Amino acid sequence: MQVREGVLVVGSINLDTTITVDSFPRPGETLLGTGLITSVGGKGANQAVAAARMGGWVGMTGAVGADASGQQALEKLRADGVDVTGVRELPEAPTGTAWITVADGDNTIIVIAGANSQWPAVPELPDASIMLCQLEIPLSVVEIVAERFQGRLVLNAAPSQPLPDSLLQRCEVLIVNEHELADLVGTPDVTSSNRAALVRAAHQLRARGAEAVVATLGGDGAMLVDADEVTWIEPPPVAEVVDTTGAGDAFCGAFAARLAAGSTMADAARWGVAAGSFAVGGHTAQGSYGSLEQVRAMYDLTRSVHKDR
Repeated sequence: MQVREGVLVVGSINLDTTITVDSFPRPGETLLGTGLITSVGGKGANQAVAAARMGGWVGMTGAVGADASGQQALEKLRADGVDVTGVRELPEAPTGTAWITVADGDNTIIVIAGANSQWPAVPELPDASIMLCQLEIPLSVVEIVAERFQGRLVLNAAPSQPLPDSLLQRCEVLIVNEHELADLVGTPDVTSSNRAALVRAAHQLRARGAEAVVATLGGDGAMLVDADEVTWIEPPPVAEVVDTTGAGDAFCGAFAARLAAGSTMADAARWGVAAGSFAVGGHTAQGSYGSLEQVRAMYDLTRSVHKDR
């Protein structure tokens, strides 16, 4: 059977409520918010939309509740060009929700998993060249689909949790931020300001089985470590950081889409940094994602620096 060139996203789908305030509340404090937005989110759905913006086929496998929130999420994904035939509606569980507080360009997020955590069985997977997974669904589901899938696996290990070596050995690319990287290797000095520690940590995960490791570093760009070299992606200038929600998902979606389109890992990482950099300039996750042309303009302003291992 011929494999479809494109990205299959297996992951979470939420309805997000984003509250904007001047500062984060302290315990016991009541603040007046300055804005309220309801939008479709979830790391899986965010990454699917970001990938679809880059062009090519993108499919989604996930779960929503048989409720109005689930219908809203599916309609939004379809409108963004995502194939949702692999998404199941579960009558016994509500659609997942996320509660996001945004202040000073940063955010805090509380997620209620709902249907995302209640997969009665793992469905058949459509053929695709790339499968992109995250960890807002049960790890057992991720392990099963990684075992079944015949193509290239990109795993965004977020939210942070321990990973078995058997799963790492299926990863062509493991994507983490600096905090998730530190958690996975158990070393607190893994920060964006300590490049030597970042590289050492990436090699530890490669030794456990991951073919390549990408660390997203926020305003410092990203790092790619594979068998040949270390590549640092320097980000483009950003006029204003409005909301960082979903910027990492923009990176993952764009990275996977460009990898499916034939880009090298280093070039795909440049596209990921460009997509994430564009995303921080707008409100909400999916609402801030750029078109292919908008992300390409940011891509032209990024720079890759290759170094020996």
